[in-house]
Amino acid sequence: MNNTKVFLKDESVFNKIIKASELKKDDIILEIGSGDGRLTKRIATLVKKVYAIEIDTNLYDSARTLVENDNIEFINADALSIEFPENANKIISNLPYAISSPITEKIIYFLNKKRDGFAVLMYQLEFGNRMLAFPGIRDYSMISVFAQYTCDVKHISNVSKNSFRPKPAVESIILKLIPKKIEIDKNFLRFTRLLFQHKKKNLYSAIMDSRSMLNLSKGDIRNKLEPYSKKDLLKKKVFYLEIEELENIYKDMLVLGVCKKK
Repeated sequence: MNNTKVFLKDESVFNKIIKASELKKDDIILEIGSGDGRLTKRIATLVKKVYAIEIDTNLYDSARTLVENDNIEFINADALSIEFPENANKIISNLPYAISSPITEKIIYFLNKKRDGFAVLMYQLEFGNRMLAFPGIRDYSMISVFAQYTCDVKHISNVSKNSFRPKPAVESIILKLIPKKIEIDKNFLRFTRLLFQHKKKNLYSAIMDSRSMLNLSKGDIRNKLEPYSKKDLLKKKVFYLEIEELENIYKDMLVLGVCKKK
């Protein structure tokens, strides 16, 4: 959507977001990118409190003037740069598409600590499809692995570009992310990210091509992989690997000394 400000105008899409959010009277909602407050005011009538973060000062000022619910706290800030309010238990956002990847990561780490937290988020369709993608298709990528390793990712609805004003160049999608409340292994994610930089290559080549980041030489990798009992996996292309396979490969590579914990 570039830098043009676009606003959701379709009432049916507002309703889908609110329905998917399963709002309750004791919920404390964090809305990221609250814009002119048209979704904010709908949410506020159904919950205990809304924190509405908006980086654009003009929109922030406009929303504070036009939306007069006592249970809304407007915050003029960059959502990537501030600490999220600890008492928020759900996140709703028509995400700024330019920061989809880093803000999604921040949201997931935040909600993974919450007993009943989840997020309902709108993405550019292309990015959302990557989050939903499964092994063996073009869209399967590191964001697919990260999202599905940490969350149950549910498709709520596609959103037409006609639902916005002015009409953007891209279609959108609403996803619901329900964190699995696991202990997220950053070392596993770091290793997997190296592999997915070479996702169209087989596992052996991807490891070999990551040797500088692993602080190993070609000879080191050949020697360490020589006793590997799952030789067939080494021939499999990275983007065909299931998340469970990737987790097991990471554990095997730790034992073989191909990668290390940091």
